[in-house]
This record gives sequence, structure tokens and C-alpha cells, in this order.
Amino acid sequence: MKKIDKPHDSGSASLCAASRNKKLRKTYPNLLRLGLRTERLAQHYDAAGGDPNIVRSNRISAKEKQAVLDLYESPPKGMGYIGELRDSLAGETCPMCGGYNPTELDHYLTKKKYPEYACVSYNLVPACSCNRMRGERLFDQVTHARVLHPYYDDCMVEPLIDLKFNPNDTPPLFTINYTISASNPNYNNVKFHVDNIVLRTNFLTHIGKRWGRLKAQPDAILPKHRDYRASRDEFHSYLIELSDGKSAETGPNSWAAIFFRSISRRSVSDWIFDNC
Repeated sequence: MKKIDKPHDSGSASLCAASRNKKLRKTYPNLLRLGLRTERLAQHYDAAGGDPNIVRSNRISAKEKQAVLDLYESPPKGMGYIGELRDSLAGETCPMCGGYNPTELDHYLTKKKYPEYACVSYNLVPACSCNRMRGERLFDQVTHARVLHPYYDDCMVEPLIDLKFNPNDTPPLFTINYTISASNPNYNNVKFHVDNIVLRTNFLTHIGKRWGRLKAQPDAILPKHRDYRASRDEFHSYLIELSDGKSAETGPNSWAAIFFRSISRRSVSDWIFDNC
């Protein structure tokens, strides 16, 4: 989970040009009408921040739907922004789940239900395989809670969760603790996002393995920790500094940052001091 910069261009001009390209036999002339509408659709999407409670799916024909999906899967040279977005965060933190190496593209509004936005850059978010796990889970029509959008939701720059667990348990049971107040207007969206994206990945398994390795090989997880063993207070300050550094490096809601923030809880910090 990470706030990232929105693309400067919606890609609508490129799509419009592609829709008129007679050499693209799989798509011409089926996208002529959609090509003319794409800029207006992109402006509406941008103004609404991609919110599915506001942006409704427009009816397009089966031929238009197939053509625009073909264009996304095999973009012509003039639509190179699709490949550039896909590769833009390789090796970094996934903006959607907080995992690693986002080398795929997530259609925030899914291309199955919202095909008219399949090639709009504002709707294309670099992501890891988590984008395949959420399926069509996008928002709750009753509560209006929705998945967070890394281009528009400023709350993603702040720490949103950590984990509570008893370090004496083997294995421990990790439970989500929301660091954002329940009275915050973004709370329901954050919870919906965690439930429908983060917890559908192997996030908790990953955290469990990191905790197991810390207990078995603390030197591998906690650099220079032996230099901060004069007291529990000193060690706790060391873990907080380590947590802050990881947040600055990878984002406050990366899996690594969440792990270090969680072990910086005083009860866990003291347990590590006494047992590792």
C-alpha cells in the first residue's frame, strides 16, 4: 500500500489515434466512437479520483469491448505508456498490497466490468500478483467502502496498520491493528482494502516467516542489534529507529515496514531483548 504519482497523461490521445489506425485490423473500425469519448471519460475518472461509487460503467458494444481489450493486450507503438507503467516500479514496493516487485498492471476499475477504462493510464496501477487475487472486489454497494487508489488516496502516505501478537506463542497469531482512527473518513476504505487485497496475499505467512527467522537468527534481521543492548529502553529506541528507516526506504505500509513497526511495540521489543 503506497501512494504514487499519477501519470501526467491519461493516454486518451494515444487511444484516439489508435482507434483511427486502419492498419490495426483487430480493432479498426470498432473503436472509432470510443476513441472520441475517451478524453471525456478520463476527465470524469480523474475528477472522481477513480471512485467506483461515482464512476459508473458505460455501456459499450461487445465489439468495442473486445477491441479495447485487444488494444490493451497488444498495444501499438503509440501506446508505449502501458508497458512503461508496467515496468515503472520493478524491484520496489507494490502500491496495492505492500509486497515486493510490482511487475504487472492492476486495472483499478476492472477491465471486465469497466472495459472503456482499460487503456486509461489513470486506471492502470503497477502491482504484483495481488491484482489477480482480488478479482472483482472493488467496493461495497451498501457501505460504499472501496479499495484504496494509489494515485488519489493521500492516506496511503501514512502508516495504516501494524500487527498485534503474543511473542510467547509458537506460532503466534497475528491480528491486524489499524493505526488510523475509526473516526477517520478513510477508515472504512482502509479496512476494505486490507480485507480484500492485503489479506488475500501471503502477507501473514511472510510476516510469520520473518518472525521465525528473527528468533532463530536475530543477526540476520536486526543489523548491529548487539550494540544496543545496554537496557530495554535503548533496545526499544533502536527498534523504533530501524522501523522509521524501513518506512522511509520502502514506504510506511510495505510488508517490511509493517513488520518492523509491529516488533517495535514495547511488549514485543522487551521480549526480543530478553530472548534473542
